[in-house]
Amino acid sequence: MSTIEPKTKLVYAILDFLNDSIKDGTIRADDQESMEVAMQCISESFSIDWSSDKPNSALSVKPSSLLNIFEVFLNTQKKLSNSSSDSTSQLPQTSSSEPSTSEASRKEADTLKAAGNLLLSQREYSAAIDKYTQATKLDPTNPVYYSNRAAAHSQLGAHEEAVEDALKALEVDPGFVKAYSRLGHGYFSSGQYEKAVEAYEKGLELEPDNDTIRKSLATARSKVKSSSSASGAQDLTPGSNNSTRDSMPGLGGAGGMPDLAGLMNNPMMAQMAQSLMANGGLERMMQNPMVQQMMSSLGGAGGGGGMPDLSQLMNDPAAREMAANLMGGRPNSNNRQP
Repeated sequence: MSTIEPKTKLVYAILDFLNDSIKDGTIRADDQESMEVAMQCISESFSIDWSSDKPNSALSVKPSSLLNIFEVFLNTQKKLSNSSSDSTSQLPQTSSSEPSTSEASRKEADTLKAAGNLLLSQREYSAAIDKYTQATKLDPTNPVYYSNRAAAHSQLGAHEEAVEDALKALEVDPGFVKAYSRLGHGYFSSGQYEKAVEAYEKGLELEPDNDTIRKSLATARSKVKSSSSASGAQDLTPGSNNSTRDSMPGLGGAGGMPDLAGLMNNPMMAQMAQSLMANGGLERMMQNPMVQQMMSSLGGAGGGGGMPDLSQLMNDPAAREMAANLMGGRPNSNNRQP
């Protein structure tokens, strides 16, 4: 059984304390909704499943409380301080140095981060960004500040800035899982689904039990798949079937006039023309009413008549017989080629 870190228990105790403060009226009714949002953000940030209805006995410090524990600490600290003063009063005084600038900066940066988190929970995203920016200037080595600022940018729809901050957080700490989640969200929201998949996959490699990243990865993969399908469908534009037109060039499209030059380039039509000229069939063909109508249309005569349908022309028994004769004689009974 894995050991629960003290930090996890501390966060759980903080959530219990905030919940108790809502119940006992310490937090005003007007502020309760904002506090509940803040509690949700805290639990998600530390990946803690907290619920007031189902307390986790393994994490809870009850029947004690965070406030009681803190009071004990303050009393102990006071006693130790008094004892230390008595014991050192007899010793020569030595110069005590103030905390170093870096330590002071880190503390101030953490204070700014806390203020930014509160503003974020209150949907004051621009103000939160300003707090996180101040924190990064005081302590540029903490990836949390960049990651939280990325979250605020995402809420404002500034996804490019969110991606930049997430990448900066990973530059500071390549093992910071939350930054991969921010990075994936930034890429996903800007339509870069494949990059989002890569970011979520790297985060999941570092933390395989992170259910939030796993769900986000599944969504991103689904988007990549659907985007690929949509891209392929765009290439399949509706159009006419060209097989008939390819086999009989010159026939034109539906409702269009035939291209006579194209017709004569067709081997079958060229053979028919040669047969007409060789055996005197041209005269017989011109006596066919359908052919006469076609030639009348080509010459501009005949009321509103248009170009006859070639399929209709070939349905005429006389036209079929004439075509068979022109193409090499009447077909025999078993349809074998001569």
